[in-house]
Amino acid sequence: MAYTNLATVRAMEGMSDSTNYPDASINDGISWAKTLIDEYTGTSWEADAFSLTIDGSGTSRLTLTDPFDGRRILFPRSITSCTVDGTAQTYSGWALFPEGFVLRDEGTFTYTYPGRNVVIAGTAGITTSVPDDIAFVARTLARQYVIDLISRVDDRAVMMTTELGSIRLAQPSTRYPTGLPQVDAILNRRKQIGPSIA
Repeated sequence: MAYTNLATVRAMEGMSDSTNYPDASINDGISWAKTLIDEYTGTSWEADAFSLTIDGSGTSRLTLTDPFDGRRILFPRSITSCTVDGTAQTYSGWALFPEGFVLRDEGTFTYTYPGRNVVIAGTAGITTSVPDDIAFVARTLARQYVIDLISRVDDRAVMMTTELGSIRLAQPSTRYPTGLPQVDAILNRRKQIGPSIA
């Protein structure tokens, strides 16, 4: 799923030229924008599917943390399947917490050496419908992505001199992930901070 679509980005200023801005590039930009938004804000802004293969906790509580990148799956909405040591689990009575953990109504998520013995899948996201400001960020980033593909400005340039004078270019940073002030303001306002304890 995506936070914007091809037609919306194509309708933006300067995007009608399908020769310079082919559909495939715009779709790549939309995908890139969603990934950037989700990674920077720490959550999905729609109900997205997830699947994890993780260690059992030995307790009735399981923290939904991706073992490869350490990111917590915040705002779980549903569980669609779960196996522990290859055995399917009944999950209808499990409680889901926005902080990114699951609590069983009975039993435990046993840990079996060498680990990675729990496979759990479901959906997660802070909301089921994309907020307007996130949709704005997605279409703006997708547009910028395709413009940058054909731009002759080096992506590391900090200043450009033209016949109109010198122009200082905004650069992405840790706090400003895109270098687009209006977009960065929304992303920083919408950033979700996961709990500091596992």
